[in-house]
Amino acid sequence: MTQLKRLDISNNAIREIPRNIGELRSLVSLNAYNNQICYLPPSFLCLHDLQQLNFSGNNLTDLPRGIHNLFSLKEINFDDNTLLRPPMEICKGKQLYTIAHYLERADQRD
Repeated sequence: MTQLKRLDISNNAIREIPRNIGELRSLVSLNAYNNQICYLPPSFLCLHDLQQLNFSGNNLTDLPRGIHNLFSLKEINFDDNTLLRPPMEICKGKQLYTIAHYLERADQRD
């Protein structure tokens, strides 16, 4: 299972991502859209090979501050969440740099 490259858990009313998701170190694509996920566990930031991420249509309110460490991430989608940190306006461009820059600046102010 740790060699899994693609995971699609969309449309399943899932409320949370398992705490050990970071053990899927070979994961390249993660689709978890149209669920009820409100939190990304810290181990999520260990998915360094992740290139495509779709968490649209969930209940996320904030993104982890270390998301900038996911250097391989090319496609991201957080549409239709209730994001406060960063605000949805920041995420609409689907650019990791913009999202990470906002979070870094927010952390400096806190």
